[in-house]
Amino acid sequence: MQVIHPHLIHLTRIAYNNGPMGKGAPLRWIENRLIARFLGGRGVEIGALWKKFPVSRSARVWYVDRGKADYLEHHYREAGPHYVLPDVVADAASLPFADSSLHFIVASHLIEHMTNPLAVLHHWYDVLAPAGVLVLKIPDKRYTFDIKRQRTPLEHLVAEYSNPGSFDKRAHYRDWAENVLNLPGGSEECEREVERLMAMDYSIHYHTWIKEDIWELIEYTRSGMQLDWKPAIFLGTRFYRRECTVVLQKGGHGLW
Repeated sequence: MQVIHPHLIHLTRIAYNNGPMGKGAPLRWIENRLIARFLGGRGVEIGALWKKFPVSRSARVWYVDRGKADYLEHHYREAGPHYVLPDVVADAASLPFADSSLHFIVASHLIEHMTNPLAVLHHWYDVLAPAGVLVLKIPDKRYTFDIKRQRTPLEHLVAEYSNPGSFDKRAHYRDWAENVLNLPGGSEECEREVERLMAMDYSIHYHTWIKEDIWELIEYTRSGMQLDWKPAIFLGTRFYRRECTVVLQKGGHGLW
């Protein structure tokens, strides 16, 4: 499903009047400015890493990550050297904010790194105030290094949500080593890499999806988990965007 807002026409003119951009850049610019209109008040961006997501001028944003500068440099050297240094060091699955206290949460290319995505989504829902919004940008596996990996079925997520102890991190690392790093399954080299990842507690894409899976996941949080939020925006993959963009509004009015 692709949601188009009439205001995009005006924003398109602004984007092109600002000068030449790369292929698809004006459309990404438009989409992000449209989303920024939802992001006022107090909120957080989790895992910004190297680029802050645009918000409205009135917004107060705290940046959250798992570690400080030395942690980011150790784990994400490819994104350096100009990291977004966190205001708050915390796990995304356990934010140090009271229930109903935030007006927005931005999580770009993050939910696939969570070992228990459904539990994390429930936690973020609880932290959001009424009418608060969650912005998700989720890569489509077909356009990433995950292309060889199997899609994560909803049933798998539900089982791990019901029984968190069933999550097998080592198996996920092994899948990563075999299908992303292309190491032969069962080889010593593969097992050494698995042990290295375990020792680092390295943050991989534990789960992989395509557009239809992401829509199914969002719908399950509403029907199966009874979370009262609705998609204000759902943008699927396009030639210039190899990800899905979702804006969920707590108690919101849903798609235009």
